Amino acid sequence: MGTNYLCPHCRGILNVKGHIILSAKNSKNENGLLLLHPEIGNYTSFKNDDFKLATGEKLSLYCSICHSNLDSNKHENFAQIQYQNVKKKESTVIFSKIYGEEVTHLLEDKEVFSYGEHCKRYADPEWFLKGSID
Repeated sequence: MGTNYLCPHCRGILNVKGHIILSAKNSKNENGLLLLHPEIGNYTSFKNDDFKLATGEKLSLYCSICHSNLDSNKHENFAQIQYQNVKKKESTVIFSKIYGEEVTHLLEDKEVFSYGEHCKRYADPEWFLKGSID
């Protein structure tokens, strides 16, 4: 038993063999799968070579199981999923949908941990605390 990433809608487990698997749609309305590294702050990702993504392009991200939209209600540039540690305690992971932008926030209890070289683009230190967390 290890850590899991869950869809906030269907609660399905999104990680398999060392990757978080999400369905994505690019700005040309083309679909593909994205495999993300499960370590928070590691921005390694994989996709099929024929699924074209441009750096700076905003993606639409979906659960690979139920196909629900993973948009965060915190900011239009972010998606969110749930993180479950080995003790089954859950946290929320909010991450950028802009291809190549390295920004991730882990909301754990009442603490926020920020990762990525582009965090300063979202300078308002409390933008992710406004409203409720889904």
